[in-house]
Amino acid sequence: MSKLLLFLLALTITSTVVAQNRVNDITGKVSGNILDEKGQPLAAATILLLKAADSTLVKSTLSDNKGNFTFDQLAANQYLISVTLVGYQKYFTSKLMVSAEIQSIMVPAILLSPAVNSLKTVTITAQKPLIEMQDDKLVMNVKNSIVATGNTALEVLQKAPGVSLDPNENISLNGKTGILIYIDGKQTYMSQSDLTNLLKSMRSDQIDKIEIISNPSARYDAAGKAIINIITIKNTNFGTNGSVNAGAAVVLGPTVPLRETNGGLNYKNLGNAPRYNASLNLNNREGKVNLFGNFNYNVPQSPGNSQGFRTVDGALYDQYSYSHNLVANLYYKAGLDYFLNDKTTLGVLATGSNGHWENLSPTVTNAYFKNLNGDLQSSVLTTSNGYNIWSNNTFNGNFKHTFDTTGRVLTADIDYSHYNDLAEERGLNTHFFDANSQEYGTPLDITSHIPNIYNIVAAKVDYSMPLPKIKAKLDLGAKSSWVKSDNDARFFNDGLVDTGRSNHFVYTENIDALYGTFSKDFSKTWSLQAGLRMEYTKSEGNSLTLDQISSQSYLDFFPSLFVKQNINANNELSYSYSRRINRPAYNSLNPFIYFLDPYTYTVGNEYLKPSYTDSYGVNYTFRHSLIATFGYSNSNNYMVQVYKNAIDNPVVYAKVLASTAGTSVDPTKITYLTTENLANFKVLNLGITFPVTVTSWWNMNNNFTQLYIKYTGTVNAAGLNYNVFPYNFYTDQMFILPQAFTAEVSMNYNSKTIYTQIVTKEQYSVNLGLRKSFWNKHADLKLSVNDIFATNRFDGTVNTTGVVYRSTNLATDRVVSVNFTYRFGNSNVKSARNRSTADEDERNRVGN
Repeated sequence: MSKLLLFLLALTITSTVVAQNRVNDITGKVSGNILDEKGQPLAAATILLLKAADSTLVKSTLSDNKGNFTFDQLAANQYLISVTLVGYQKYFTSKLMVSAEIQSIMVPAILLSPAVNSLKTVTITAQKPLIEMQDDKLVMNVKNSIVATGNTALEVLQKAPGVSLDPNENISLNGKTGILIYIDGKQTYMSQSDLTNLLKSMRSDQIDKIEIISNPSARYDAAGKAIINIITIKNTNFGTNGSVNAGAAVVLGPTVPLRETNGGLNYKNLGNAPRYNASLNLNNREGKVNLFGNFNYNVPQSPGNSQGFRTVDGALYDQYSYSHNLVANLYYKAGLDYFLNDKTTLGVLATGSNGHWENLSPTVTNAYFKNLNGDLQSSVLTTSNGYNIWSNNTFNGNFKHTFDTTGRVLTADIDYSHYNDLAEERGLNTHFFDANSQEYGTPLDITSHIPNIYNIVAAKVDYSMPLPKIKAKLDLGAKSSWVKSDNDARFFNDGLVDTGRSNHFVYTENIDALYGTFSKDFSKTWSLQAGLRMEYTKSEGNSLTLDQISSQSYLDFFPSLFVKQNINANNELSYSYSRRINRPAYNSLNPFIYFLDPYTYTVGNEYLKPSYTDSYGVNYTFRHSLIATFGYSNSNNYMVQVYKNAIDNPVVYAKVLASTAGTSVDPTKITYLTTENLANFKVLNLGITFPVTVTSWWNMNNNFTQLYIKYTGTVNAAGLNYNVFPYNFYTDQMFILPQAFTAEVSMNYNSKTIYTQIVTKEQYSVNLGLRKSFWNKHADLKLSVNDIFATNRFDGTVNTTGVVYRSTNLATDRVVSVNFTYRFGNSNVKSARNRSTADEDERNRVGN
């Protein structure tokens, strides 16, 4: 009997365990969607799956960009879901039962309510993280950044992960130059100097976000190694709204000692300088018409100091410059959308930048020639009074038709752009002194009149066709662009035309393109986009002065491939490849020698060829929050600016002799800058972006990027071979304070790096901002200090191709700003359509 009882007991226990295991083997699933009080999806909300019995944690995840979340492989049990997000009240669901009968549960939409008085008198408002990774791009959300307040667009851009400026203010991304700048999906067809001036005159208050597209698809023009798209702020179905903004700032000028002990820096304290800005944004939609526009007027002053040390023909040449400049610029965007019906929209758009740059006081340059022992041989004193005025305007007509609800869409754009940029030197005077500081020779008295006129016509058409039966989409497009630039540089010496320096150059170019992309979701895990772009280019450069014509024509194909892998709810991988082209800037093909100062010139290169780049990338995203990126690019015929001594090049030296004939300038001591094709340029980059929520009132976002850069080539029959490992670190700390105050502290650090020949020292800046919201959040008052310790200064050295050169600039980035913003009208006006217009490849190449 006892054995039977033991047997029955064992059988009961075994049956119970087996039954329990069968229940536990159930692989249930719970999913849902997180929305705000207006029904908009909330990303990056923290969702916890808890056991209902004791609230112990089972799993956790974050909502994706559409607010969705999923828990799978769940055992039978009763659960609760907890949802938290900074700026919203914590939310608990009712009990959820996973069983053999109910294995899949779709939780009703979870609506989060804004958190009010969660810190006594504190009102917390949710906002996007500063840095986030989307499907094909990295996004920097500028709109809510306090430390961006009072800064220019160029200063904000430098804070984006991996973005920096080379010594000539060319924008680079992860060590690569040749970056295309878009504004609202529309490329800026400007010279590098004009683009820099535009970004300097454009206020941060205008910027919503910055998109960094490392590997653009075939839909984009093939030019450029990457794209940076600056999205301006737009109003957000019927009615009128807008905002006004006014601000003032003071630039705290360089205050370093007059001369450092190493005999280097010789800066003057130029004092402080004011900045002013005002802007107006308006949007109105009534019936079938939507009118929109924004206008920004900005007047920044910039005191600056720079120095250069070089060794030329066995002599030392030290140069110190002091300047105080002003830029006044009006940037505008205005347009109209007319909705013919629910499916068809016609639109017109005008954008432009009109302003001027001038020396408030003449720029003073002291230069000293010494022997190798440092003994003074002679000196040069130069004063200059430059002036630059521009009127850059683009007019766009656009059409959009949606055929049906499946997503078939046809869009068309035509653009006309006219750029008139007039640079003048109103009086560049140079005096020459011997070792005893006695003036000798004939002073130079040079003025100049340099109009740069560009006319661009571009047209494109795009067709998007979903293929629902195979869960795919096909995009097709075509584009043509025609560019003509006319540069008639006239120099005058003592009022007479200086034929040795004057030059007339006309450049024309036509690019025809066809493209197609195919996108398909193969499963919930895998998706693909493959594209191919074909471009035919025909160009001609005509130096009327030299009676010299150079022409090129070539056909290229540019494939692209993007693969996305959703491993699970918390882990995503994406893989990309694209081939790109970097064409020469228009004026870089001008073979004429161009005067910068008595001992510095630039020389064009009519033999320049396009550079081609193959780029590969892998991105990993964890919980839609932590982002790791890996990229590799290889460029052939890479175009770089190189410093050379004129005496080392017989052809250039002959031009220098003609240019300096009859003057006291020693041609053997002239250095020039030119652009050449190097053999190869490789870049490896590894980056990580990781946000951290320290407390409910303290959030931080961090980014670290490590690079490996390798240059190889031949310059002046000498090998150029560099291997460097630079890195960049950026951190942004956001604090939510009582009484509707918000504070922000950020730091951006760039390590020692190299730009072809120029080895630079590290640069960094620390920034601080404070914001107060009032009048029911219709108004903001912001105070910010940029580059608190005045450490963001460039210091670079060249020691190749026979040139030994060091240059230092003390940037005027230390700015204290106060800005006031008031928003009025209906806050729910539908925004104007964001469109990418036709002329998307030419303006960045207008030339210097």
